[in-house]
Formats: sequence, structure tokens, C-alpha cells
Amino acid sequence: MSIAARVADEIGEFLHVAVLWFLLNSAAAPVNVVVSALPFPLERRLWHAAVLSAVGVGVVRYYDPSWELVRGFVVGVATTATFASLYVFSGLSRAVVEGGSWLAVAAVAGFWVVGVAVGVALAHPLTWRRLRTSVAVE
Repeated sequence: MSIAARVADEIGEFLHVAVLWFLLNSAAAPVNVVVSALPFPLERRLWHAAVLSAVGVGVVRYYDPSWELVRGFVVGVATTATFASLYVFSGLSRAVVEGGSWLAVAAVAGFWVVGVAVGVALAHPLTWRRLRTSVAVE
């Protein structure tokens, strides 16, 4: 393998990881809401989601290096949509704005975990196959 081909492969791999990080960052963004729901004052920093999505990319690349970017998109969108709908319809946004509480932290963290579970379930290939066979028109 020539050096030019090797460099092109490494640049492609870097871009794949960078885009995957960007896509999974939307799945980790609700962590910033969880942190803001804490009942004690904490400086608002937006690095919580960035670090968590970097860890997520590391885990994904370790366990399944062939993970497609479409799966990352599905996880990000499904997590964000599920979390946002649960958060908005629960009415906890007012409690978070008023200073938070431990109950709000637990509920918001639970909403995020449910959102991640929905996103991962939708992105998993076996889940997709089961869904396609159950919806398939014969």
C-alpha cells in the first residue's frame, strides 16, 4: 500500500469519526439539561455533551467499527425527539428554570436514558429487520 493511499484512508477514517461525533452529539445534548436541573448553582458549560459524545464514539468504534453514519443520525434524531417530547409534555421545564431539584434531575436523566434506548433500538440492525418484517406488505 502506498503512502498516499494510506494517508487517504486515514483522512477518510478521521472524517468518518468526526461526522459520527457530530451526529452523536445531538444524542448527548440533553445531558446539558440534566446538569442545569441540579438544585445547586453550577456554571453553564456546554462541554458535557461534547465529552459524552466523544466517549460514545469511542464505544461505538470499539464494539462495531463498521457503524454507518445513518445509524448515528437515527440515534441522534430519535434521542433528541424522544427526550424533547417527554421533557416538554412533563412540565419539568418550569422546575428546571426555577432552580431545579433532585426529583427533576432524576426525571430528566430518565427521559434522556429512555431517548437513548429508543435511538439505539431503532439503529440496531436486528430491530430494523424485525420492524420491516412486521410492516412488510405481502
